[in-house]
Amino acid sequence: MAQLIKLQDYASRYTADPYRYPSRFIRLKQQNWKRMKQVWDQYKQNGRDTMDEEMREYMFNGHIPESEQELKQYFLNGLLPFQFKWASRTLTEMSFLDRYYEKDSTLIYFLQRFPDTFLLMYEPIFKIKKAPVETDHLLIHPQGIYCISFVDIPDTDMLIAGDDRTWYQDSNQIRSRMLSPLVSLKRSSRIVRSILHAYEIDLPVKQIVLAPNHPILFEYEPYQTEYVGMEEYEGWFHKMRTFSSPLKSIQLKAVSALLSYTQITSVRRPEWEDDSMDSFMHD
Repeated sequence: MAQLIKLQDYASRYTADPYRYPSRFIRLKQQNWKRMKQVWDQYKQNGRDTMDEEMREYMFNGHIPESEQELKQYFLNGLLPFQFKWASRTLTEMSFLDRYYEKDSTLIYFLQRFPDTFLLMYEPIFKIKKAPVETDHLLIHPQGIYCISFVDIPDTDMLIAGDDRTWYQDSNQIRSRMLSPLVSLKRSSRIVRSILHAYEIDLPVKQIVLAPNHPILFEYEPYQTEYVGMEEYEGWFHKMRTFSSPLKSIQLKAVSALLSYTQITSVRRPEWEDDSMDSFMHD
């Protein structure tokens, strides 16, 4: 499960301590998965009568998954509210979460389909020369940073890559113009590279046009750019999903630098609000 380290201009637990929270999330996730899996295994082995009603309600909301795959999905779904909490508040500040994000299929796709060591900045807003600048999604990988434009246009059969300014969408052989995703991707990667340069961080930055539901017709890919359409998607996704690496110090250094330039809109948290970490799934 990729970690949501920044959501738009919200306060983020990761901003407060970018070196501590990524590894803490992984540790808490592993501990809670192990606990849930043990309870589920005991139930599958010994039957429903061995699990009292209170534990069933607390751990599984009354419904016990039938298969391990269903259990994993239940666990990942249960982590989403926790992810949103860390991505919208610190110990002292909080931002008002737009409930839209809780159902945002693109955001949930990124969070649930990639490894824990992939750190996601979703629709981040940077403050450059005191002016807010919106960028594409950033996926900070242990070996580099991906600026990602996710393209999914209803009723479009194919995307046709044109120049840096204009692409085309083909729907039932009717072609219409669209703004090239490279416009925002170039702006995003330029901002990322300038911040990395300021902190003397040597980490590759790559631009990705991600359109898993549409073929992309193109003659060539620009420098440091990858087009991932319907035909390229399975290979790209398998490579990303099976990538195995611990968090890297240079990766966390890049996260710290990038977060330091992001805009934050927040208010002070009520002093009486509970911030207990006793339960990862129910925090």
